Amino acid sequence: MNPPSLIDELVAAARGCFGILLGREQEIKYLDGSWPALISSAIAALLAIGVQAMLKLPLPEGVVAPIPVMVLLHLVAVNVAGFYGVYLFLRAKGRGIDMFRYIAAHNWSNLFFLSATLILVFALPGLMGSLAITIATAVFYVRAATHLLNVRGADLVLMIGAQLLAMLACVILLMIIGGFIPGLGFYIPG
Repeated sequence: MNPPSLIDELVAAARGCFGILLGREQEIKYLDGSWPALISSAIAALLAIGVQAMLKLPLPEGVVAPIPVMVLLHLVAVNVAGFYGVYLFLRAKGRGIDMFRYIAAHNWSNLFFLSATLILVFALPGLMGSLAITIATAVFYVRAATHLLNVRGADLVLMIGAQLLAMLACVILLMIIGGFIPGLGFYIPG
């Protein structure tokens, strides 16, 4: 059996992510949780995160950003830390830890939401595009946890907390590194 082509994989991932967003179980089944699919989704996420790193998002006054490659590495590290926070939560709750489809869904969603964001920024006036993407992202996140990890209710809130704590710890660590070695991380000259 031949592996799916990149186009087939992209279409299946789009159907699966759209299925998550709308809560349609039939489409969610298109998401592949195999190692090759996880690697393909990681490439899609790296592409999306790379574009985000090059967009040079606004920073608070006085904060100096590292070169775009380091920004890319920071964004990847924060994403990985978030997945690790979810993993630790699931492990602490004694749940099954098959996160490949969950990670693949989030990786592909980075690419799809970035594409939608770029289109909506030009199509909708003011902050309407940003608001639409923010709502869609929140809905996607909750439904991915519900449909792919079977996490609901109070556990969902705890899982979000674990993910945010892991991401915050990563950001703090990267800021400390940037303070000691300017150019490797975000830092505030002083």
